[in-house]
Amino acid sequence: MITSATRSLLFCLLLLLPFAAVPAAEAPDGQTSAERVAQMSDTAVRAALTQELEQRSIADKQNPYDVLKTMQVSTQDFESRLPQIQQSLARWPEQSQRFWASISDQRGWDGILDLLLAFGLTLLVGIAVENLAGWKLRQISADILSRTSCSLSTSIGYLAVLTLVNLVRLGAFFLGALLVPVLRYAPGSSLRTTLIMLLLAVILVRAAAILSRGLLAPYARGIRPFHMECQDARNTYFWFIAFATAYALNRLINELLYHHGIEPVLQSLTIPLSGLVLTLIILAYLWRHRYTITQLFIESSPGATPPTPGFLQQHWPILATTWLLLMWGLWSYYSFVGDTASADALTPAWWLTLAFVLIDRLLHAVLEALCRTSWLQSYSFEQRSLRFKQVIQHGSRLLLLGVALFFISEALGFNSMSMFQASVAERALKGAINILVLLLLAYISWQVILSAIERRLPEPRDNEAIAALDGEGGGGGATRVETLLPMVRSFAYAILIIIVALSTLSILGVEIGPLLAGAGVAGIAIGFGAQKLVQDILSGIFFLLDDAFRRGEYIECAGMRGTVEQISLRSMRLRHHLGAVQTIPYGEIQTVKNLSRDWVTMKLEFRLPYDTDVEKVRKIIKKVGQQMLDDPEMGPNFLLPLKSQGVMRVEESALIFRMKFTCKPGEQWIIRREAYRRVKEALAEQGIFFAHRSVHVLLPDELTHELHQATPATRAAIVESVASAAAEAAETPPALRRNNRIDDEDAS
Repeated sequence: MITSATRSLLFCLLLLLPFAAVPAAEAPDGQTSAERVAQMSDTAVRAALTQELEQRSIADKQNPYDVLKTMQVSTQDFESRLPQIQQSLARWPEQSQRFWASISDQRGWDGILDLLLAFGLTLLVGIAVENLAGWKLRQISADILSRTSCSLSTSIGYLAVLTLVNLVRLGAFFLGALLVPVLRYAPGSSLRTTLIMLLLAVILVRAAAILSRGLLAPYARGIRPFHMECQDARNTYFWFIAFATAYALNRLINELLYHHGIEPVLQSLTIPLSGLVLTLIILAYLWRHRYTITQLFIESSPGATPPTPGFLQQHWPILATTWLLLMWGLWSYYSFVGDTASADALTPAWWLTLAFVLIDRLLHAVLEALCRTSWLQSYSFEQRSLRFKQVIQHGSRLLLLGVALFFISEALGFNSMSMFQASVAERALKGAINILVLLLLAYISWQVILSAIERRLPEPRDNEAIAALDGEGGGGGATRVETLLPMVRSFAYAILIIIVALSTLSILGVEIGPLLAGAGVAGIAIGFGAQKLVQDILSGIFFLLDDAFRRGEYIECAGMRGTVEQISLRSMRLRHHLGAVQTIPYGEIQTVKNLSRDWVTMKLEFRLPYDTDVEKVRKIIKKVGQQMLDDPEMGPNFLLPLKSQGVMRVEESALIFRMKFTCKPGEQWIIRREAYRRVKEALAEQGIFFAHRSVHVLLPDELTHELHQATPATRAAIVESVASAAAEAAETPPALRRNNRIDDEDAS
C-alpha cells in the first residue's frame, strides 16, 4: 500500500491534468471529478493517471503523414503564385527603371562607368597587396607542386599546406581590395554595396578554385590523392571553376536584381532558372567525362582482364541525370511557390549528390592507405582487404543515399524523425545500430588478429600434400610458433563468435546471466558424459606444451607413422609416406617417437669377400666421405661426415662392413643413395666388388657315391633335401636382419 502522502500527490496530479486542457466537467450522476477521485482506490487512481498521460503523449505526437494535408495547401499556393507573377511582369518597365536608377546611383551611364572603373581598381589593388604580402608564400607553393609522395598522408599534408597558403594569399587580396569601396564611397551608397557584391563573387570563385586545386592537384601529379591522369584532373578542375563561376554569377545577379528594386515575387522565376543552368552544367560534365568517371570506380589488378561492366556501370549517366532533374524540379517547385523552408531542406541532398564521387574516392584512397600499413600485411591480406574495402564502400554509398533520401523526405514534409518516436521502433532502430556497430568492430578485430597471426606463418603452397610426394619423409617440420598459431587462430575465432552472439542477445534484451549459468551446468554434464573427449583435449594440450611434435615432422605414435599434416584440438592427422591418412586422437598416444628433430644418423651395411683388405676399405670410405663433404649440394647437409665402422659381423659367404653419417633430417635418403653409389664405384676402381650371397655344401664321401649311382628321380630328391637344410642353416637371425629404416612399411 502507498502512503497517504503519495495518495494525496497522485490525487492532486489527476485533478490538475483536466485543467490543463478544459475545465472540469460534472459527472453524469451529478458528482464532480474531485468527488469521484476521492471515492477511487489507489490502484484505480494510478490506472486513471497512466491512461491520461498516455492520451496526452499520443496527442502531442506529430503525425508523420500530415504531408497529405499540406499537399493541398501547396497546390493552392502554386495557383495563387501565377497571377502574382503576371502582375509583376506587367510592372516590369517601372521595375527596370528603378533598378537602373539604383545601380547607377541616380547617375545613369556615368554611374555605371564609375562602378566599372572602381571594380577594376579594386582588382588591381587586391592583386598588388596579394603579391606584396605573399611573394614568399608563392615560393612555398611552387616547392610543394614539385614534390612527389608515395603515401596518402604525406600527399594530404602537402595539399593542406598548399590550400592554407593560397587561402592566406586570398585573404590578403580580399583585405587589399576591400579598401577601395570602403575609402571611395560613402557608407550608404548603392555603388559601395554593388562593388562589395562584385568583390564577394570574385572571392567565391577564387576560393572554389583553391579548394578544387587542393583536392584534384591538377598540376602536381606527385601528390595527387586520386588515381587520375593529369589531363583528366585538369579538365575536372576547369569544369569545377566553370560551375563555381556560374554559381557565383547566379547569386550575384539575383542579389543585384532584388537589392536594386526588382520585386521579390520574380524570384519564383529567376531562382529556378539559375538552378537549371547549374544542373545543365553538371549534366554536361557527367556526359562528357562519363568514361573517365566510370574508370575511377573499376577495381582491377594490373595486367588482369577488366571485369564485365554491370548494370550501374553501363547506365549510371541516365540514372544520375534522372536523379538530378527530379531534384531540380522539386526544388524549383518549392522555390516557385515561396516555400523556402522546403527548398532549403532539399539543398543538402543536391550538394551531397554533387560531392558523391569526391567523397567515395576520398574514402577509397583512405582505405587503400590503411590497407598498406605494415601491421596489417600478411599472405592472404590482399584478398581479404579487397573484400573489406568493398564492404566499407558499399556501406558508405548506401549511407549517402539514405542521407539524401532523408533530406528529400524532410523537404516533402514527411517528418522522418517522428516515425521513430514510438518506443518499439526506437528500440528496434537503436538495437539495429548497436548490432551493426558490434559486427563492424568484431570484423575489424578479426582482420587485425588474422593479420597478426598470418604474419608469423609461412605462406601455404598450392598442392602442398602432393608436393610432399617428392620427398621420402623424415624432413624437418615447422617451428613451434607455426604449429601453435593455427590453433590459436581457431580458438580466437570461436571466442569472438561467442562474444558477438552473447553481446547481440544482450542488445536484443535477452538476459545472458541465466544463459551463462545454464551453460556452466551443461558443461559439467557434458564433461561427465564425454570423458574421452576431455582426455583427448587435455592430452593434446600437454603434448603441445611439451613440444613433442610439430606440423611437418615425421613421427611414430600409437603404432602408426607418418608426417604430421594437421593439428586440431582433439586429434592430429598423419600422412604415411605411402599416402594413407591417419587420424589419431591424443588420448590414444602413449609414446611419441620423433624422427625429424635436430639430426639423423644413418648406418649403411654392405658385403665384401673374405680376402678384402679392411684397412684399404676404411681409407676408401674416408676419401669418399670427404668428397661428399666438399660437394656444394650435399656438403651443407652433413653434420658428421661418412666414415667406416669396420667389420660388424661375419657371415658364411662374406664380411659385413658398416659405414655411417649424421645429417639434417629429411636429407638422409639422398645422401644414402649417393654414398652407396660412390663407395661401390671407388671399391670397383681398386678391384674390390660386393660379395654375392652363396651357400657351399660339403657332402660326405658315402653320400657323394650314392648320389652318383642313384636314379635321376632319387638324385633330385636328395639335392632338394640338402638344399633346404642348407638354406635353413644360412638364414640370418632376425636380430641381425633388422635394419633401422623408416621408409619400409613393415620395418617395425
